[in-house]
Amino acid sequence: MNWKFWLTAAEPRPRYVLMVAIGVVLMMSLTYPVWAPGGAPMAAFSAIMAVIIAHVSAKLIMKP
Repeated sequence: MNWKFWLTAAEPRPRYVLMVAIGVVLMMSLTYPVWAPGGAPMAAFSAIMAVIIAHVSAKLIMKP
């Protein structure tokens, strides 16, 4: 497994950042009914998971 591929940002970076930002907003809005009643700890966990999912999705979409 190529860890460097998964742990670095994709190129071009502005497009990657935009895709990750859109992915995080989308995931946080879709999972609002789950994390809203859970309070701050659940919101933080959901945000971390949303960033990871958005990063992986962006990397797979932008894979050469």
